[in-house]
Amino acid sequence: MVYKTTYQTIYHLGLLAVALSSFSVALIVYIKAWEDNLKSTFLLVNTATGMWASCLFIFHSLHEPHIMLLRLSHLIAIFIPVTFIHFVFVLLDELSERKKQLVLFYLLALLLGLLSFTKFSITGITYNKIMGYHLIPGSAYRIFSGMFFFLMTYGYLLMIKALKKSKGFKKNQIRYFLLGSFLGFGGAISTFFPIYKINIPPLGIWVVPGYGIILAYAILKRRLMDMRAAVSKSLIYSATTLLTFLVFLFIGFKIASYSTPQMSFNLKIFLSIWGFLFFFIVMLSSVRRRLEKLMEKLIFKKTISSSEELIKGSQRLMSILDEKKLSRFFLDTILKATGAKWGSFWLLRKDSTFHLVAEVGKREKKMQLSENFLLNEKFFSELFKKERKILTREELFSLLRKNYEKDIEEEKLRISDFSLVIPLFFESSIKGWAFLGEKTTESVFSSYEIQALTLFSEQTSIALTNAQLFQKIQKIKEYNEKIINNVNTGLLVINKEGKITTFNKEAERITSLPSEKVLYGSSEILPPPLSKILSGCWQKKEARSFPEIVLEKREGEKLILNLKTSFINEEEGKGDLIVLITDITEVKNLEERIRQTENLANIGSMVTQLAHEIKNPLSSIKTFTELLPERFQEKEFREEFFSLVSKEVERVDNLINKMLNLGKVSKKRYRIFQIEDVIKETLFSFNLHFSKQDIKVRFFNSRESFLIRGDLQSLKEAFSNIIFNSIQAMPKGGTIAVNIRERKSKQKELLEISITDEGGGIPEKYISRIFEPFFTTKPKGTGLGLYICYQIIKAHEGKIKVENTEKGAKFTILLPFVKRKVSTEKKRKVYG
Repeated sequence: MVYKTTYQTIYHLGLLAVALSSFSVALIVYIKAWEDNLKSTFLLVNTATGMWASCLFIFHSLHEPHIMLLRLSHLIAIFIPVTFIHFVFVLLDELSERKKQLVLFYLLALLLGLLSFTKFSITGITYNKIMGYHLIPGSAYRIFSGMFFFLMTYGYLLMIKALKKSKGFKKNQIRYFLLGSFLGFGGAISTFFPIYKINIPPLGIWVVPGYGIILAYAILKRRLMDMRAAVSKSLIYSATTLLTFLVFLFIGFKIASYSTPQMSFNLKIFLSIWGFLFFFIVMLSSVRRRLEKLMEKLIFKKTISSSEELIKGSQRLMSILDEKKLSRFFLDTILKATGAKWGSFWLLRKDSTFHLVAEVGKREKKMQLSENFLLNEKFFSELFKKERKILTREELFSLLRKNYEKDIEEEKLRISDFSLVIPLFFESSIKGWAFLGEKTTESVFSSYEIQALTLFSEQTSIALTNAQLFQKIQKIKEYNEKIINNVNTGLLVINKEGKITTFNKEAERITSLPSEKVLYGSSEILPPPLSKILSGCWQKKEARSFPEIVLEKREGEKLILNLKTSFINEEEGKGDLIVLITDITEVKNLEERIRQTENLANIGSMVTQLAHEIKNPLSSIKTFTELLPERFQEKEFREEFFSLVSKEVERVDNLINKMLNLGKVSKKRYRIFQIEDVIKETLFSFNLHFSKQDIKVRFFNSRESFLIRGDLQSLKEAFSNIIFNSIQAMPKGGTIAVNIRERKSKQKELLEISITDEGGGIPEKYISRIFEPFFTTKPKGTGLGLYICYQIIKAHEGKIKVENTEKGAKFTILLPFVKRKVSTEKKRKVYG
């Protein structure tokens, strides 16, 4: 039995590390993005490398060497450089133009593969202390060695050449692959030394795993700002995994040495221990993560302190309620924490575009691209809404070129100099953007900084929303105060504690009290009767309205006020009491002046009409008087003269008496009576007319009876005039409908009485004049009937109006009533 030396053990374990790392990286790439051509060829390279290392590891683990395993590992190794050059062609976008070369390389590999199981490739097995058992190379193997070095060198030269021409993201990507390939294949070269009898231990095999890890990181993570980031991350991952592995491996060897005292390498025991260790490495990933964090703290100590600076800054965010100050603080904090050379901050405005609100630091180059180029493009927001994370410059442009290739201008991207884009999300929308330049130290943004910036940006977004909402509320408050102070109505608000919280300028004018003296005081400070009324409303929790109250001011001036009170929650009688005070003094004075003017106008109109009415009989008397000297002896003439004069004088006398009592209502005759009785009596008095003219009267009233306070005879006269007009309008018969019902009103309780006929209606041009004195469309009418009705209804604080229906005219009378009572009479009664 041949015992393994230290070099041999290190080499064999290195093969195992290569196999595990290659298969792991291949599996990750397969799961994450196997459909990508670049990643697919990378998958082939790692799979071939893993299979080659696995075959060699198994070969060296056996007690007796098997040449078939060597031939199999060699067959696989032949395709490693070919898949590598294939990967380089895809990386450099030169696959189509170098397709013939690639076919030639694959044909050469296929030919060498066919010879791998013959003595032309491997002539036998030999042993040395450095490597253990290894192959004896044949002529075909030497050709493979030459092909390996040629393709590896050719790939390096192509990448170096492309590196000089490329820019931005592509340049950094090539750098990653160039470094990773150099480590991987540089380490693989050391395995050729013992085969060609060069006494150098193949320790470079331990560098090979770094190749796969660096390249996988470059492909999957895309955080390609700085080479040190990928190397540092790779070293952290490799070192922690290796450290965990070595700890468990040491335990495994102790168990193996205990079971085999001679330290012979028992494959079954080792594989069992290896499976056990691998299981624990996976299961105890939390141990590895803690080690990673510990090593990251050592490597990224400065960046971790930056993230702590951001955490401290987040504590101040919520206390800043001014948008401009908050924007500046946000930008200052992230620049101080990250050490970026410059930063710009953009916020969304009402016009749905982003505007620059803060800019800190200076850019080195004068001619740089404004970030507005990207912000006003729809695809830019769509991309970030999809990714929902902070992106580096290279990540952003790679995604933009991939998804929106036609929309991006290469030249504009080339001159852009920002290194990091921070979106500020609020729910599903983007509220703002922050762009950061490179760091002054030219180092990378670590994962700690990215995480802290993400958290800080989320908190800033919330703080900005709060600040904007606060400013909006302030503006609304100021706007409301302007409205309140500029309305012509006094406004008071009394809170639940009985304190006045709102007192506008009009209220100050009405009460002659300054708001400083009234605010947060009780209603008792107000002048009477306001203090008494408001105190009562607040204590009883009762909302009331006062159409007219008189306020006597200190200067002796009297104001007539309309006062209305209401509670915010009227149903429960809780909440603040709102008081509206309207100065109606001018309105009342104006109403009085209008009333006087109307009276004068009516008097003038009546005088004119009266003069006309008196002139007619006087003209007749004058005519007879002029003929009297000539025809006095004629008996017939004298009798006709005396008769005419008597009638005309009586007519003038009646006219004057009627004018003297026109619509006159005496409040001394006021009493409370049931309105239905008045209407029934009026209708009954016209029964003879109804019968003669074949008129039917339908009287509708509700089950409630209504009590009116007024002059019964005057109201009866008003109803008689309206009904008589309806009778005159229907000489051929018809129907008169009388309806009584309650009309809802906020100010007072009103009764609606409507009288509708079928007399053809009133010409539209005369409707507006129907209630004027002496206006009539009848040949023998005086034109005073409806005018008297108007005056009587008005005297009872009521209203009367007329309108045409399909068949006739409808008079509607509104009168205030004092009480209602339930009636047992029928709802409908017919007269005539």
